[in-house]
Amino acid sequence: MAAYETTLPVRFGQVDYAGIMFYPRFFENFHTAFEDMFGELLGVPYMSVLKDRRVGFPTVSIDTQFIRPFRFGEPMRLAIDVTKLGRTSITFRYRGFHGDGAEPSVQATGTVVVIDLDSFESLPIPDDIRAALETLLV
Repeated sequence: MAAYETTLPVRFGQVDYAGIMFYPRFFENFHTAFEDMFGELLGVPYMSVLKDRRVGFPTVSIDTQFIRPFRFGEPMRLAIDVTKLGRTSITFRYRGFHGDGAEPSVQATGTVVVIDLDSFESLPIPDDIRAALETLLV
């Protein structure tokens, strides 16, 4: 399967004095797309995974390259795929494109660990989540 994709506009509150997206806002957009991806792949809202199943996905590392700035009003097409699916961890690749552009303007590789939200102990990736994420594995 291809990467999960969504498009988010660059909003007024996301830009800095220079008129470009302030770097922490990229991480917010990555997580927004991450949440939407879970909802589409699993058929239940991400909040349900957290609240009802008590399964969390804290980021333990992220490496980001900012290649070309985004300005207020520009569409940011975000693509997410999985580059590594471990027993208790998942590595995602995030790529942000200007509209239909072919080359990413921002890219990041982030690793999450799957945890029990009550104990904060790591968990094996639940079977249904693993099966859903395998569709994004590159």
